[in-house]
Formats: sequence, structure tokens, C-alpha cells
Amino acid sequence: MPRLRRAVILAVLAVIVGGLAALAVLDPFHLRHARWFTSGLVLVAILLMTAAFAVIVRGIGRALVLALGAVAVLGWVTVVWLASQVAGVDREVSQVADGGRRLVVVEGAPYAIDPIYAVVIRSGSGPFEQESVVYQGVEQAPAPSGVRFVDPDTVEVRTSGGCLYRSEVEAVTLAVDPVHRPLRADGC
Repeated sequence: MPRLRRAVILAVLAVIVGGLAALAVLDPFHLRHARWFTSGLVLVAILLMTAAFAVIVRGIGRALVLALGAVAVLGWVTVVWLASQVAGVDREVSQVADGGRRLVVVEGAPYAIDPIYAVVIRSGSGPFEQESVVYQGVEQAPAPSGVRFVDPDTVEVRTSGGCLYRSEVEAVTLAVDPVHRPLRADGC
């Protein structure tokens, strides 16, 4: 009976960690590093489920469960590594600060022929830094000519073509409404 109790405890912990991973996927607080929280929590859930099954079975069955768990862990680590290689790193072009928040113009494809520019709002620092997209440019469009905080809850993006976009920002979750995504480089 103690083995079964340990297995149930490990399985319950795995379900809790899986719930936290689902919360990280939903990302209600727009955490900049949410994908790493999700990746780590899924890895812990795989390890806990492997341990739960390994506690229940004995002999060759335990070796088989541990081997399958190792394959699952290696598979997950490979998926996360490949996804991180595809995602790339945005290059900061400029930033405007207002208190604890920053409007940052980023170059989304720094190695492309035609980089794509975006404007994000960031708050905080470290692993719980928040980030939300305010404006997403298109290929062949120049970087925005100006970004500013109009007031504590409103931000403004001015494009090189003279278009002016305003968005409201929720203070706690950093939710942006609306997120501007023009369809063409030559128009508003």
C-alpha cells in the first residue's frame, strides 16, 4: 500500500504541475518568458509521471517505464530546443521609459533582408517581466518614427508614413487594446 500511496501523490503533483503549465500557456499576465515556464513545467510533469509509474511496477517493467520516461524527456528537450532556435531573438532599436514601463521598438527578423519592426510595452524585470505587442509592422515597412506614452493608460505609435495609432494598456496584466497590425507598408 505505501507504493500505491507514493504513486498517487506523485500523480497528483504531476496534475498540479500540468495545471500550472496550462496556466503558463494561457499567460494572463503577458509574461515575457512564459514559454520557458511552460517548458520547465511540462518537463517536471513528465518526470513526475515517470516516477509515479516507476513506483508502481517492479523488475523489468520499472526499467521499461524509466526508459520510456527518458525518451519522453529527451523528446521534450529536443522540441523545446528546436522551437527556441526558430523563435530567434529580437533586437532592440529604441525605447521610451515612463516609470516602470517601457515602450520598445524591436527588429523582429534581424537577419532578414527586410526586417519587420514591432512596438512592445514592457514592465518589470527578471523572470517575471511582462511584455505585450502594441504595433506589429509588415515587411518592407520602416521602423516607427516615434513612440510615446500619452498618459499612464495610453500609448501612441507614429509610423514613418504619418499614421498614428493609439492603444489602451491595462496596468496589471499589460493587456493592449487594440493591437495594431496594418496590412500594407504604404497605408494606414
